[in-house]
Amino acid sequence: MFNRRLWSIFLTAAESNDNPHSLEVRQNIANIGVFVMKQTIEMQMDPDPAKLKSLIEINCNIAAGLAGRA
Repeated sequence: MFNRRLWSIFLTAAESNDNPHSLEVRQNIANIGVFVMKQTIEMQMDPDPAKLKSLIEINCNIAAGLAGRA
């Protein structure tokens, strides 16, 4: 649930007219967010550790980018 809440925040920010990023960047974030939401729901319905790997990698990459390490 925490992951869904986090990505809800990202999606809301990407959709905001006040967001200073280009439309392309915002669309990319939205696309990733939609994928994450679908995978999270699928994980809840049919738990499979293999599905978790992609979610963990996405979150690690986003965190690294926000920390300036990517």
